[in-house]
Amino acid sequence: MNSYRKLKRLNQVLLFCFLLILGLYYGAPFLIPFTFAVFSTTLLLPFATVLEKRLKFKRVLAAFASTFILFLVVGGFLFLLIWQFSIFSNDLLNQRENIFKFVQSFREQIVQVTGFTLEQQEQVIRERLFGFLQELQRYISSLLNNIISIIVSFLLMLIYVFLLLIYRDKFYEFFMSFATRMPNIELKAILDESKKVAKKYVWGRIQVMTLLGIMYAITFFFFDLKYSLLLIIFGALITIIPYLGPFISGVLPILFMLIFGDSTSEIITFTIIIIIIQLIESYVLEPVIIGSEIKQSPLFIIVAIVLGGMLWGFAGLILFVPLFAVMKIIFDHIPSLKHIGKLIGYQN
Repeated sequence: MNSYRKLKRLNQVLLFCFLLILGLYYGAPFLIPFTFAVFSTTLLLPFATVLEKRLKFKRVLAAFASTFILFLVVGGFLFLLIWQFSIFSNDLLNQRENIFKFVQSFREQIVQVTGFTLEQQEQVIRERLFGFLQELQRYISSLLNNIISIIVSFLLMLIYVFLLLIYRDKFYEFFMSFATRMPNIELKAILDESKKVAKKYVWGRIQVMTLLGIMYAITFFFFDLKYSLLLIIFGALITIIPYLGPFISGVLPILFMLIFGDSTSEIITFTIIIIIIQLIESYVLEPVIIGSEIKQSPLFIIVAIVLGGMLWGFAGLILFVPLFAVMKIIFDHIPSLKHIGKLIGYQN
């Protein structure tokens, strides 16, 4: 009888996990902007509270002012990124002759190393060119659709933020209404700690990205690296993705220095400085600024990144790590799930 109950409970858990993953995947168009809105709201909440209590703003006006500031900051960064990327694209088009010379030189080296003649290379290129153009057309079409989707999701997120700031008391009262029905679960502690962790993670990430951007700016301008502003903005923003982001953020400027650098010693010096900056970001800035409150096991951080990427794409790479941190808080305050929280948590 006991084995039957255990098997039944296991089946219920597996069914719940399956339905949860299914819901996350198919509910992504709604859940992604809403989740971004929730984390943004926790960040803007102190500012909105100051406007209401000290400056005597009405709640609607305070919510609108907070949302508008978020729009200016995020929209400004996106505009700068797109503007710098367009400059980079135009420069690539203007450098067509140099690129063709480089390709021709590279093909000649292939002939010398492999004996694969230029005529044979041209034949392969012709065979592959049609497929490449088709892939390029699909990629451009997908990119345009993604840009439109990002803009719509961003505007939708701003609406969610505005409404969450206005009706935040009602949401809090709604969740607290379950406290009497679940006496074994510390619901108030879960809500307070989740809000604290979400705010600490988002604000901490912004501080880390800002300091990293300042270090990049000093380094890039000192070495007079081309497209410095593009690399600074992209390099700072991409670090929001744990592990993968800092790696891309460090490799990309080194590749640009390899292309545009004047001497080997300059390239080596620049690479060493970038590695030092990455070490400072990973082992000084993140532990000091973000702290240990949201620390998770490195294994489950990777699981969160992989699972987030599979279910929600690029947005999942950003959101699933703090979501796992909130899940850990929930598990820690539910007696029957404490062992899962301990498994997810970071231990020295």
